Amino acid sequence: MATKRIFVSIDLPTSAKEELRLRQKPEIRWIKWIKLDNLHITLNFLGDLREEQIETAKSVILEVIPYYKSFKVSLIRTHAERDMLWLVPAENEALDKLQAELKAKFKERRVGKRERRPYTPHILFAKSKTGRPMLWQPDKFEPIEFAVDKINLYESKLTPGAATHILMQSFDLSPALSPAPGERGG
Repeated sequence: MATKRIFVSIDLPTSAKEELRLRQKPEIRWIKWIKLDNLHITLNFLGDLREEQIETAKSVILEVIPYYKSFKVSLIRTHAERDMLWLVPAENEALDKLQAELKAKFKERRVGKRERRPYTPHILFAKSKTGRPMLWQPDKFEPIEFAVDKINLYESKLTPGAATHILMQSFDLSPALSPAPGERGG
């Protein structure tokens, strides 16, 4: 039975991607910069799923997201990890709670692979073409803040050169400033 490689993520808005494009240094030939369309914060990597497992994953997301309002994420620094350069967000309670609740519900419903390492939110920004440790980092990193108003379910197809991410479904979070039921804005 055919499977698809699945993950749940937060995408960056176009404005943040454009800002990051300006920070890429194509003149550094030994660094492979990640395509702007592939910049995301993975919430949960589920691995290879069959179609019925993908449907279960969608139902888990639909069960969890009504309890989350949109929130802001601020990318505050870079971090070299082996042959990769990550963009790291500031500590974010909403992000951590959303990721943890999704992880728990996926586990409860027996969907996806079990991640043994603790969750570390990050965006893969660049990789060393040589496989050697990432030695380059920018001298300073001006923070980039953006709003998170949805999460996405993706299929990742591994192709020579780079993964291709295919959006399967987006799930909207509640607006951050919406009045509670029975209240009126004013």
